[in-house]
Amino acid sequence: MSKKKRIILGLVLLSYFIVGIDGSIVFTGLVKITEELSLNHAELSWVQNAYLISFGGLMLLSGGMGEVYGRKRTFILALLLFGLGSLGAGLAASAGFMIVSRFIQGVGAAFLSPTALGLIMDYFDGKERIKAVSWYSSMSGLGLCVGLILGGAIASYASWRYGFLVNIPIILLMILLSFHHIDGKQVKEETASPLPERKFDVAGAMLSVCGISSVLYGIDGADSAAVWVISGLALLAGFVFVESRVSDPILPLRLFSDGGRCNAYAMRALVIGAMMGFNFFVSEFMQSIFGYSPLLTGYAFIPMNVATFAAALVVPALVGKYGDRKVLMYGIVAFAIGFGALLSLGPDRSYILGMGLPMLFVGFGVGLTLSPLTNMGLKGVEKTDTGAASAMVNMAHQIGGALGLSIMVGLSRGAGDMAASFHVAAIVAFSCIILAFLLFFRYRLI
Repeated sequence: MSKKKRIILGLVLLSYFIVGIDGSIVFTGLVKITEELSLNHAELSWVQNAYLISFGGLMLLSGGMGEVYGRKRTFILALLLFGLGSLGAGLAASAGFMIVSRFIQGVGAAFLSPTALGLIMDYFDGKERIKAVSWYSSMSGLGLCVGLILGGAIASYASWRYGFLVNIPIILLMILLSFHHIDGKQVKEETASPLPERKFDVAGAMLSVCGISSVLYGIDGADSAAVWVISGLALLAGFVFVESRVSDPILPLRLFSDGGRCNAYAMRALVIGAMMGFNFFVSEFMQSIFGYSPLLTGYAFIPMNVATFAAALVVPALVGKYGDRKVLMYGIVAFAIGFGALLSLGPDRSYILGMGLPMLFVGFGVGLTLSPLTNMGLKGVEKTDTGAASAMVNMAHQIGGALGLSIMVGLSRGAGDMAASFHVAAIVAFSCIILAFLLFFRYRLI
């Protein structure tokens, strides 16, 4: 691999890594953030959901930007937006400002992720591409894990705000490297082609974001829940109608003509929904029930982090030897064992048996599932649909996380104490994995 390719791959992996970190860095600082900004439980969950909704909802619109305006230009714009949102979150003095900043950060992440995956498709082929996609897929899980420890350390020794502000120098360095090493000629070639005549499907993008936001708000926070959910479903139905009529849809419905890809998207949403809610509730459980500090809470995630990292290192070789489906099956089984064991967690259980050991299996599940699901989500896609398919993979990831968290928060409302709320979340997480397992066997029959 040439020096230029190594630098580009480094930029791609680092971009998805910081996106993953900021998807979880708030978890171990939940108590500190709640106290300083005077948040209730619903507002606290929306600090996370605002990021996930804009990330997932605008992913579809961003999928074709790299093809139209050039990867370099889009990548740099995405970094600037992500940095602006990080700065706002780090300086936030109220719940509203924090949620808006997280939304902007999510917009930057939405433009960043499919563009980064598109760079892999542009610069790598054959075995290099397989390895690059595997590493790219693993970065999100690793970022989520690192964000838990980093957030706890920063919240304990400084302020949770520095968890966002630390992004600024990293992003500035990435922008500098992008200017020098991502091919500027590519921008000229693409913008000189007929592709700029393409019209972005703004109506589809707005319908998808508003529809998803309405459904999630109905589940988590709204007084008139049924009205919001029904309205959101109607908007999403309108989105599907628009996508079937416009000449340049942000989500070509032909992507769903393959049953394997559909199952890959659904399974990714279920797996990440279980993970996102689990991280949120287990962090609160450890700080409220076990009395852990934010830093100790971060350390408590080490078994999961180590297992995720170990699995991520070997998954490219495993996929090459055994194929995506077999590796995915082992990952789902590991998830089922881990979340199943957490169903019995209570205040009287020891950390090692009650949480540490199950986290090992959850970590192996993260490391073994994301890469095969990415490959399956892109399998058989025409070159012209690569951006849209990449966006759909990431959309399933983010919206699945927001939906899982919203369902857990909504169902745990009124459950009583934190221990009861955690058990509700654990049941939902385990149910998501069982559904993913059923979808896996359906995929095997196709």
